[in-house]
Amino acid sequence: MFGTRDVRSISVEADGHAFGAGLVISENDLHFFADAIPHIMWVVTPGGSTTYVNRWGLEYTGLSPDADLDRSWEVVLSSDDARRVHTAWQEASRTGDPFELACRVRRADGRRRWHSFRGQPVRRPDGRTIWWVGTATDIDDQTMLQESLRRSDQQTAETLTLLETIQSAAPVGLGFVDHEFRFVRANESLASMIDLPPAQLIDHPVAELVPALWPQIGPYFRRVLDAGEAVRCVEVTGQTAAGPDRVRFWLASYYPVRVEGEVIGVGLVVIDITERKQAEAFRSVVMETMADGLYTLDDQGRVTSVNRAASELLGWTEAELLGRKFHHVVHYQHADGTLFPASLCPMFQAQSEGRPIQGHDEVYTRKDGSVFPISYSSTPLDSGSGIGGTVVVFRDITELRERQRREIEARHGQRLESLGQLSAGIAHEINTPIQFVGDNIRFLAEAYQEMLDLLQVYRDCLDPPKGQISWEERSKRAATAEIEADVDYLTAEVPAAVSQSLEGIERVASLVRAMKSFTYKDSKDRSYANLNEALTTTLTVARNEVKYVADVALDLGELPDVLCRIGDLNQVFLNLVVNAADAMAGKDERGVIRVGTRTEGPTAVISIADNGCGIPEHLQQKIFEPFFTTKEVGKGTGQGLPLARAVVVDGHGGTIEVRSTPGEGTEFTVRLPIDGKRPESS
Repeated sequence: MFGTRDVRSISVEADGHAFGAGLVISENDLHFFADAIPHIMWVVTPGGSTTYVNRWGLEYTGLSPDADLDRSWEVVLSSDDARRVHTAWQEASRTGDPFELACRVRRADGRRRWHSFRGQPVRRPDGRTIWWVGTATDIDDQTMLQESLRRSDQQTAETLTLLETIQSAAPVGLGFVDHEFRFVRANESLASMIDLPPAQLIDHPVAELVPALWPQIGPYFRRVLDAGEAVRCVEVTGQTAAGPDRVRFWLASYYPVRVEGEVIGVGLVVIDITERKQAEAFRSVVMETMADGLYTLDDQGRVTSVNRAASELLGWTEAELLGRKFHHVVHYQHADGTLFPASLCPMFQAQSEGRPIQGHDEVYTRKDGSVFPISYSSTPLDSGSGIGGTVVVFRDITELRERQRREIEARHGQRLESLGQLSAGIAHEINTPIQFVGDNIRFLAEAYQEMLDLLQVYRDCLDPPKGQISWEERSKRAATAEIEADVDYLTAEVPAAVSQSLEGIERVASLVRAMKSFTYKDSKDRSYANLNEALTTTLTVARNEVKYVADVALDLGELPDVLCRIGDLNQVFLNLVVNAADAMAGKDERGVIRVGTRTEGPTAVISIADNGCGIPEHLQQKIFEPFFTTKEVGKGTGQGLPLARAVVVDGHGGTIEVRSTPGEGTEFTVRLPIDGKRPESS
């Protein structure tokens, strides 16, 4: 592109007319004008040879006036830029159109700076191009400024997009209010708190949107604008215009928004705490009204909160317990007063290990030093990074223990009451054999005396000093003595009397053995027992109650020994048998009481049925209620069946069912797990 600098003169014409009268510019004049331009300027022939570069271009690039201008472009421009310029020049030369592009030019100090290259054809009046005049203007500062502005605009756009995204996605309400307290900006969260779309907030005064709240929040807006200081975390309570029937709670902060040091408005950050306040209110109500004691501990076992019930049960106020280790104050001793360290405390260990506990019994110590039994459950609080504490709920079980004691005594008393009701019959059952045992013993005593008298006669007859008595006389005396003693009678009756006496004694012994099953108090220990034997014993005890009104039909199947408290079950069987006998009262003919046993898988089944009067259907579900009885006043207490149900269901994990048809009879079916009631999981 660069060629010789042989430019003699240039005739400048435009629109077919010469400037002046055929104005001719000399080479010196051209150089003068070109050198005065503060841009790189050059002239190229249509063939692409550079014929001229102005002084500014030579000085700027550091080229010497004698340099090969066509080849110097490869030094001044980078290879990429030189290729781009060459391509642009070829296209412009082909079309005759001006061209423009940006390239980096190497300055004399070696630094490359951006320049705007322009090429313009110079034509004759006939349109033929005679030269191409080009300029290169330094635009590096402008380019850098534009790039800086572009980056700044991009960063601003990115920041604005980020802020808008955060504002839109933020779970808290964000807004901006101007000096006239009108909303300029508001995100979705803030709009939802006012129950309005965001568009309806913009340009509207806050007082108009939330008139009920403005008396509360207006002073905060004014304080921020007047003092330029933030107001943080102010709780606001009230209703919105869109939701006047619902009281809501917010936590609001107000910040001054400044531009070049001047406060132009108020930034608003609002958190809806309605659910939290409701949860706190609910927690407060629960904490203060629940009957059970509740307290919380931190991860070191220190008390962090105590509800009203716990304070009343322990005798300590919450303020007195806060921050103190619960074990050292309340749970440090056994029921007998012996102390134990925290390392041996099951509650402390469970809390340290983060293990839940359900339904354990312990002993707590009140402020006055007295101890009382409690049942408690504890749940660890997971803070995310580990166990952050423990929640413990407990209740005083003093009354429960007393009630259990009374129930045990009531069961024992019921057993004794039942025995009392049976005492007359039992006494009769014992008295009858005792009477004939006594009669037989008296008979045996008389027979014994008679036999002694006979024996004495025999001895006298055999006495040597009396040898002078004839044998005939001796035989006569012996025969007379045998007649008086009635030896034949005694020979027949004495063995019978002995046998009857032994039978009577065995009958008394069997009654005594049967009664022993009912005369001891409950034991918490269970053992395997033979239910068939227990039923037989029960029928022996109840014989006098049954024998006058009904016959007993036994159908005892093969039962394995059952894990149970047999004393309690004996009481149940006795109540059911006596009730069956009572159901026969008033019948013209003798009834039948059927007692049967069988197994159904892992269950032992006992049925006691009668063909007595039956129970009306509407009363069948009431018979297990305490103190309800169908018997006449003074006959029943209404405790037998409730206690029977408690023993079978609560004590043994079984079931007791009744099936009855009035006028036909009643059947009670007891089902018991053979392996006993499974222990409750802790």
